[in-house]
Amino acid sequence: MPDEQTPTPHLEKLFREVAEDEFWAIRGKTINGYADLEQSLCQLFAFLGGIEPVVAGIIFFRITSHQRNFILDRLFKKKFGDQYSLFRNSLTAQLKPIDIARNEIVHWNTEVQIRSATGFEVVLRPPNFWDMNENTPQKTKPDLIDFIEKCSFYSRLCNMFYMTMDTSLPMPEADKKRWLEIFAQRITYPPPPTHPLIAETGNAPS
Repeated sequence: MPDEQTPTPHLEKLFREVAEDEFWAIRGKTINGYADLEQSLCQLFAFLGGIEPVVAGIIFFRITSHQRNFILDRLFKKKFGDQYSLFRNSLTAQLKPIDIARNEIVHWNTEVQIRSATGFEVVLRPPNFWDMNENTPQKTKPDLIDFIEKCSFYSRLCNMFYMTMDTSLPMPEADKKRWLEIFAQRITYPPPPTHPLIAETGNAPS
C-alpha cells in the first residue's frame, strides 16, 4: 500500500508547475524595481542637499522611508521654495503608497489558489492567515507588474528632475523647457500617453 504521505502524480505535477511559475521571478523584479527607485531618490537627495553622492548614500540608506520622504520634502522646499510646490507635494504624497506596497510585497506570504482541476494562481496574501476572509486583500501577477511600471516611472521622473535642474549637465533648451513645464504641475499617474517618459518607451502604465 502506498504511503499516505506520498504525493499523488497529480500533486507532484502541480508542485513542479508552482515552483516553475513566473510569479517568483516577477516578485523579485518588483523588489529590484523599488531598489532602482531608491537609487534615484538618493541622487535627488544628494542634489537637493548639495551633498557628495558618496556621503548622501551613507546617510540616505540608513533612513526609514517615512523620514526619507519628510527630509526630501524639506530639502526640496529649502532649495526651490514654492516654485515647484505642485510637483513636490504630489511626489511626497505619491511615494507613501509606493512604500506601503513595497512592504506588502516583501512581507506578505505566497499562497497557491487552485482555480480548477488543472489550473492554479500564485498570489500574495497578508501574513496573518488566521484572520482571513473573502475581503482579505491579495496581490496577483498583474498587480506586481503594475508596481514595477510605477517604480520605473517615478525613478525616471526623479532622474529627469535632477538632470533638468543641475546646470552642470547639458540639455537642449527645447527639452529643458518641456521638462520645466512638467515640473510646474502635479504628477499624474498613470501618466498621459503624451508624457515624454511614455513616448520614450511606447508603453503607458495601466
